[in-house]
Amino acid sequence: MKRRSFLQQTGLLLAAWGTSQVGLALAVDRSRQVLAQSTHRKLALLIGINQYRSAALQGCLTDVDLQRELLIHRFGFQPSDILTLTDQQATRSQIETAFIEHLVNPSKAGDVIVFHFSGHGSLLNLGGAGEDAQTSLVTIDDPASDADSIVNRLPEETLLLLLKSLPTDQVTTILDAGYADIGATLQGNLRIRSQPMPSANHLQDAEIVFQAQRLEALKLNRTQLRGQRQAKQIPGVILGAANSNQFAGEARWNGFNAGLLTYALTQQLWQSTPATTLRVVLSRAAAEIGQRAHQQQPSLEGQKSHDRPLTPYHLPVSQVSADGVVIRVAENGKAGQIWLAGLSPQVLEQSGVDSLMMKVETSSQLQIFARDGLIAKARLLSSLPDETLTVGQWVQEAVRIIPRNLGLSVALDSTLERIERVDAVSAFSAIPHLSAAPAGEQPADYLFGKVSANTQVAALPSAPIVGLATSSGYGLFSQGREMISSTAGEAGEAVKVAVKRLAPQLQTLLTAKLLRLTVNERSSRLAVRATLKTTAPQSQILIEKRTDRAPGQSDQTLTVPLDGKMPTVAIGTRIQYRIQNDSQQPIYGVLIGLDSSGSAFAFHTVDATLQTEETLTVPAVAPTFEWVVQSPIGLTETHLICSRAPLRQTQTLLAETFKQNSEPGTIRPLPNSLEVAQAVLQDLHQASQSSVLGATGDTYALSVNAWATFRFSYQVV
Repeated sequence: MKRRSFLQQTGLLLAAWGTSQVGLALAVDRSRQVLAQSTHRKLALLIGINQYRSAALQGCLTDVDLQRELLIHRFGFQPSDILTLTDQQATRSQIETAFIEHLVNPSKAGDVIVFHFSGHGSLLNLGGAGEDAQTSLVTIDDPASDADSIVNRLPEETLLLLLKSLPTDQVTTILDAGYADIGATLQGNLRIRSQPMPSANHLQDAEIVFQAQRLEALKLNRTQLRGQRQAKQIPGVILGAANSNQFAGEARWNGFNAGLLTYALTQQLWQSTPATTLRVVLSRAAAEIGQRAHQQQPSLEGQKSHDRPLTPYHLPVSQVSADGVVIRVAENGKAGQIWLAGLSPQVLEQSGVDSLMMKVETSSQLQIFARDGLIAKARLLSSLPDETLTVGQWVQEAVRIIPRNLGLSVALDSTLERIERVDAVSAFSAIPHLSAAPAGEQPADYLFGKVSANTQVAALPSAPIVGLATSSGYGLFSQGREMISSTAGEAGEAVKVAVKRLAPQLQTLLTAKLLRLTVNERSSRLAVRATLKTTAPQSQILIEKRTDRAPGQSDQTLTVPLDGKMPTVAIGTRIQYRIQNDSQQPIYGVLIGLDSSGSAFAFHTVDATLQTEETLTVPAVAPTFEWVVQSPIGLTETHLICSRAPLRQTQTLLAETFKQNSEPGTIRPLPNSLEVAQAVLQDLHQASQSSVLGATGDTYALSVNAWATFRFSYQVV
């Protein structure tokens, strides 16, 4: 489509949103007034270390940027109240000094404190009587060798002393570091943020003196300190990247690297609203992390972690969510740069030129014409002379542009020999829409590597151990090297034979990628609510979702697991989905899922139409069919796709697929899943095009007014 035609058709979109934007502008003003009127000070210390002497990292400085932009533009922190220490600045002594001088000394009761650390962690055993291993944060000046038996890290007990020195309990500590030593710097395509436990078992004299000073000021002895550490009596809230026995990783995206926790956490906080408690945020972040590393689950600890309600950073949350913020302006305010950390990683990766964003305060649209990492260049579409961009303006997604020729990228595990990698690159390049490169060198969707019997047992801890290979074969893994079940080959299989064998499953995994690109529950303006619950052996709501930006949606708090983690569902459990149409028009839906083996399934129904205010249960309340959770164990995700226009191509394909072997109202395997996913995108494109805009022939253009996709993720155990 020609650019002029594209821009002309966007005018329809502006008119559609003009009325609703008046309410949004008022809500934004109220939110900013609340943040600005706070009588309590907000202070932050952000630390990121990439340049370690050994096992350098790549995403920790990005983490600092992610957190800083969030605190300034979403939570009202003054830039002068945020201190950052990066790389060579982040020595143990400088971190401790900065904590005292920037956080402890200026603060008073009721002030809000944020302490963030991104870098390596490790366990530490100081070897004293009654001592157990404690966690520690590895600083830039930690020696590469511990031959002199002296360790120079920030022990957990020092961090506890620092936090207890604060005169306020309104403190949030984010630790994007791991402590489990996996014996490698890469886990699949993820870079690991942990170092081995040092054999050194003595702190530096200066650290011992510092601890003694803090103990004296707090009127504590070392026995009391140890007891409080072991009992997790930590002030405020602690958000950890993973449990102490799990790895914590950072990933590579196009143009940047970032910690899995920091990116997922800050992205969800950009999109938070008053109903979004910290547990809701953490649960959503855990689901995002789980797509890359099932074994890394964020932790929530601290003396205030059980508060109700528990708000992010102990601060009021804006009435209006955002996907980004204007950070620079050009061309007399008609163009600028946008920080897009609120978009989901999948959407950001594929966000194409011509995608539209919307200024939250007005109905004005911005069109993206370039992107580098998290920063996009955009230009205002409004011709009004007084309409300009200003730094700090929030933006929301309006029209999503998705390439039609999307493919799957596979990383080649670092344990493969050179000749194996060469053969794999050749084999993958022969399959349409697939590419491969060595792990750690570029973003990837999945990993190809060797599978041993031990690997398979680890991936299937509760499954019968039947037919396991006795020596290494080849298989597919998540980015965090968790095996995708049923992909392991026989020992002695050639690389090219293995890739050919895996081609059908790779096509299904491409299906998953396409479906994930339709997920927009945070940005959709189609008023829909959806719930996943168990019906037997007991009735329990697992996950509630709604389209927060749709008109008329309530601010009622959503149900999430109390620990903020991804829900687990036992094999044999009966589950049910509940969908409610809160919009003023009929909606049309389809339910498609994928299990941990990479197999696709769909719910077969003759009529998936919901009238206004109508509710649908899947399966029905009095069914002839019950949805019983079955193996394989591991991550299962279902996508509930709702459209304001009939999904004609999708339903035609499903009817053709199921006509021979399925009764309506049942769950059936989906052998042509990629074709169905492409039909879904085309249907959503048509639903958007009818009232919004057209697009070039090599892209889909999806208006957030036209559809809503919910993704439900849970672990089958």
